[in-house]
Amino acid sequence: MKHIEADGANANGGRGMSRRTFMAAAAFAGVQVAVFGLAGCAPKNAAAQAGGYTPGTYTGSADGKFDRITVETEFSDSAIVDIRIIEQRDTARIADAALDAMPARIIAAQGLGVDTVTGATLTSMGIVNAVANCVDEAGGNASKLKKIGASEPTGATETLEADVVVVGGGASGMGVAIASAQAGKRVIVLEKNSNIGGNCLVSGGYLEYLTAPESARPDMTPELHRYVEEVLNSDVAASTDPAYVEQVRAQYDAYKASGSTKLFDSQEFYALDFAATTGEGLPVDAYLPGAANISALNDWMTELGFDWQTPTHLITGYAYPRWSNPTSGVCGEGYFDFFDGVLAEGGYDVQVLLATTAQEITMDGSTVSGVVAVAEDGTTYNVSAPTVVLASGGFSGNGDLLREYNTMWPYPEGTLTTTNVNGHTGDGIVMARKLGAAVGDMGNQMMFPFNDPITFSAENVSGTFADSPIVNKQGKRFLDETADRFEMTAALMEQEDSLCFMVSDADSVYVTEASPGEDTLLRRGQLFKADTLEDLAKQMGVDSHAFVTEIERFNAFAQAGQDEDFGRYLFTDISVVDTPPFYAAPATWAAHITIGGLEADNDTFAVLDESGQPIAGLYACGEVRNGICGVSSIADGVAAGKAIFAA
Repeated sequence: MKHIEADGANANGGRGMSRRTFMAAAAFAGVQVAVFGLAGCAPKNAAAQAGGYTPGTYTGSADGKFDRITVETEFSDSAIVDIRIIEQRDTARIADAALDAMPARIIAAQGLGVDTVTGATLTSMGIVNAVANCVDEAGGNASKLKKIGASEPTGATETLEADVVVVGGGASGMGVAIASAQAGKRVIVLEKNSNIGGNCLVSGGYLEYLTAPESARPDMTPELHRYVEEVLNSDVAASTDPAYVEQVRAQYDAYKASGSTKLFDSQEFYALDFAATTGEGLPVDAYLPGAANISALNDWMTELGFDWQTPTHLITGYAYPRWSNPTSGVCGEGYFDFFDGVLAEGGYDVQVLLATTAQEITMDGSTVSGVVAVAEDGTTYNVSAPTVVLASGGFSGNGDLLREYNTMWPYPEGTLTTTNVNGHTGDGIVMARKLGAAVGDMGNQMMFPFNDPITFSAENVSGTFADSPIVNKQGKRFLDETADRFEMTAALMEQEDSLCFMVSDADSVYVTEASPGEDTLLRRGQLFKADTLEDLAKQMGVDSHAFVTEIERFNAFAQAGQDEDFGRYLFTDISVVDTPPFYAAPATWAAHITIGGLEADNDTFAVLDESGQPIAGLYACGEVRNGICGVSSIADGVAAGKAIFAA
């Protein structure tokens, strides 16, 4: 529970928060964080405009991003005295800034027109609307209060110095920040949202665990042996250097000769597998540097005490079970819990400026000299540093850039939705392009095929990815549910309204910890539930006979281990849908990852210009650079920090 008193004190620590406050070890241990944007003093006529209040404590609720936010608001006859958040389920590291700041802003302003917290808009508005309900219950006028409270920009300018400025505090940004700090450098991280974590916080949190010991690997089933053979005999393998394929074949033969019963894997097989099965269209050698960096990251994290979730498993669009997660937090939160501990124990010189957007890379002649950034409260920061690392992510949240570079998708008219958190709009690419930086493969844009149509979050889609059958609005299957994301998205785009349903039963209805509860999903139309398949079809709005016939046909395929319609052969003991109650989760596609980006040297991470020459002092890691994406961007960041500051 968050408990904010009228003077801005917090029951969790009793600290007052000014417009700009530096707090050592506040948002996470060992890091200094700048917090911006609290509203100014309350207007004297706020209570009068609201009509005065009947003193007491009132409870109100409104929808946040994932579920209802419930607040208790205490009133005197003339003021909002106290606001307590008593229930909410939004993503912790994203929502926490709003849960802390919004009650304080409302109380300070005595108004509901206060600024929302950057990167947590839906949570912020949920709090405002819940308090508005309390205002009306107390006899006030919430509509009038919504015109009171917006803050004015400060107009201040400050100058800061560091050895390295990192633009972006997500997976790759925190990776390069920690690695740079381990090399003894002073680091400033500029993060445009009010939290670190970036897309990692709304991803599944899945990271390849290539160096997993046998005890952490699942059993190597006949189906997985078949999978390896298909990769070795794929068209990509046939067009790859035969010596390379023979190397992988020799590794596989040695593995079989060893008598191991656990999952086979290697860096070389990983690269061949990704090239052959992901649908990204890249050659094998494009994946080799990443495989090496991921392996190095696996060992680095293990040495620092990271706790891996085991056994490894598959994920949507990647059927080979080499993926793991943190054991703490939901989605990717656990990685940043881990970073908290690393920074606290190391005592590193890392300063993070939250809600601060990088706007320009400055130059001294032909050499990078720093970054100009503007904070949420209007403060301009001129950050001087000889090294600038762009870790600002891709551009899945920028519909104009997606369309400009699109070469593969039949995008519809109107807004393009995204799974990404706020801010992934290609800022780093745009700034670097102004300096003459080259880009590559920008049309290689990955969609995520199954997101709920309200929040565009995969975590709200109930069922079991790569297991549960998927049907369209006619109640018919239209794809292999274990195919790659490109193939599945293309198939979904051909369906009516680009809408599908993931169908599950009592054994496979898995809802992630990040999802709201079943009752909320049912209330908001993000899930349907029935005791019979016929009744489920009626709720879905599909033809009952066609739907039941299709599920029975799928069940027969799952039991036989071979799909006659789409060639699927990877099934498990929960694939069959036959145990009531039955569930259907509506889903659609959304922009997820941009694989192309800035051209950067794979060894030095230096950003290259159009002639292939490095731009002095400018580096890039993570999704902002060509060929890198996903949670494994952490590996790219750590490798970049080590490479840039190698002795």
